[in-house]
Order: sequence, then C-alpha cells, then structure tokens
Amino acid sequence: MRRWLDRCEHALTLVAALATFSMMLLTTADAGGRYLWNRPILAAYELTTNYLMIAAVFLAMPYAYRQGANIRVTFLVERLGRNARLVIDHAVQIVSIAYCAALVVATFRQARHVLMTKTTFVTLDLPMWPAHLIVSVGLFVTTVMMLIDLREVRKGRSSLFMDG
Repeated sequence: MRRWLDRCEHALTLVAALATFSMMLLTTADAGGRYLWNRPILAAYELTTNYLMIAAVFLAMPYAYRQGANIRVTFLVERLGRNARLVIDHAVQIVSIAYCAALVVATFRQARHVLMTKTTFVTLDLPMWPAHLIVSVGLFVTTVMMLIDLREVRKGRSSLFMDG
C-alpha cells in the first residue's frame, strides 16, 4: 500500500508541477498576446483559475503533507509530558483524517452535481466537473496518507507533526 501511495504522490506531484509550468506559459502568452498584438488567448483566465491552479494546489497536497508543510502552533503542546502529548497528537491526527475525508465526500458530490448539470465555462464549451474531481483526488490521496500515518503517531514519525 505504501508503495502505491508513493507512486500516486509522485505522479500527482509531477502533474502539479506541469500544471504550474503550463500556467506560467499560458499567462505569459496571454499577456504577450494582449499587450503586443491586442489579441488575448480565449479562455486563458478560465483555464488558469479553474483547471491549472486547482491542479497545482490540490494535486501537490500529498507531497506537502509528506514533507511536513503543515501549519502548527506548538508552544503549548511542547510543554506537556510525553503521554499527554501522545494523546493530543492522536486526537489531532484523527480530527485531520475526519475533516479531510469529509472534504473528499463533499468535493466528490460537488463534482457529480456539476457533471449532472453539465456546467461549462462561460466563454468555452468545456466541462467544469474535471476540476472538481481534481480536488477530490488530491484530498483522497492525502486522507489515505494520513490514515496510514495514524500508526506512526506513537513513534513520532507522522508527517502531520514533522517540521517542513
């Protein structure tokens, strides 16, 4: 399972990096076309905000989680004893898993709703549901990673509590 997750994380990170690079190229080409030739690229803004930016953020979430890029306020927990800290760390991990899983369900339902209503861009006849599905995929892989890391909390090796 861990090997499968590593492959998923690697693939999603690669797609996120490609989305970031594509976003840079598209924005540069759009700005150049707009200001040099007075011919902007049709739907460049929509593609950037509704596909590429979402892919760059949500597909990179598993990588960010694995690297310990989480916001934490630790000044209180650091002053507690080992047992109290372990209980709090387990509670935080479980709440994080539950919250992320709830987001997976909600975003998947939203993607299904957008698919059923056949929602498209205003300027282009391009469906919106894949963008919503991208969010679900990134959150799902992150949730599975947190679930597997639940065993690592006792050993202090959960990515949720690593310093990035």
